[in-house]
Amino acid sequence: MVDLQPILEGLTKSDRPKLGFILRAPNGISQAGQRLGVFSGSFNPPTVAHVRMCEHAQRQLGLHEILLLLAIVNVDKTQFDFSLQERAEMMLAVAQERSDWSVALCSHGRFVEKAKAVAEAYPEGTEVWFIVGHDTLVRIFEPRFYSDMPMHRALEHFFRLARLAVFPRGSTDEKAIREFLSRDEVKPFADRIAVLPNEPSLLWVSSTLVRQKLKQGEPVNELVLPSVLKFLRSSKRAADENCNGR
Repeated sequence: MVDLQPILEGLTKSDRPKLGFILRAPNGISQAGQRLGVFSGSFNPPTVAHVRMCEHAQRQLGLHEILLLLAIVNVDKTQFDFSLQERAEMMLAVAQERSDWSVALCSHGRFVEKAKAVAEAYPEGTEVWFIVGHDTLVRIFEPRFYSDMPMHRALEHFFRLARLAVFPRGSTDEKAIREFLSRDEVKPFADRIAVLPNEPSLLWVSSTLVRQKLKQGEPVNELVLPSVLKFLRSSKRAADENCNGR
C-alpha cells in the first residue's frame, strides 16, 4: 500500500497549487518541448473509458506522457464511495502497467490551478493537454467555479498554460461539442480545444455506472481494467471479512 501521508502533508502546507507524485513515469517527459496529456478526475473508480480516452489522445496527439491527476480538494464533488487511498491505489494499478504514465495528487481543484501546478512540475516548454469529456468541458466554462476572479481572466490564464482534448460522452456527439465551442464565451479559446472521436461502446461507461453495478452485485469486468477489478474484489473481500468479524 502506498503511503500518501508525506505527499498529503506537503500539499496541505502549500498555498500555491502543487503536485505530489505517487508515481513518475520511467519513460515519461525528460526534456522541454514534449507533450503531456493530463487526465484529471475523481477516479471513483477508474474505468475503461478513462483509460481508452487517454490512450486515444496519446496516439492522436503524439503525447509523450500521460498523467493521472487526482485533486485532494474537489470543487464539484464532496462525497465518494471510495476513499482517497483506494482511488490512488487503483490509479497506481492502472499506471504501473505502462512505462509512460504517471500518477499524482494536486493540492487544488480548479483547472486553472491544476494547470499552474502541472507547469511547475514539468520542464518549461512542455505542451500540456488536459483530456476531458464533454461534461467536464461544460463545467470549465461555468461561472460558479470562479467566484473569486472573473471567469474570462481565469480561462485566459488556463489556456496560456494548457490545451483541451475533448471527447463525446453520453448522448453528446462531436457536432454538439463544436456547437458549444461556437458560444460567445467559448469562441475566444476554441483554437486551443481539439475534439476527438470516442468509441461508441464507451460513451455511457462511467464511474457512476460501475458503482451502481457493484451495489447491485452485478459484474463490472467489461467496465474496468483487470488490475482495477482485482483491487475491487480484494477490497470487497476485506470489507466482508471485517463485517463478519473474521
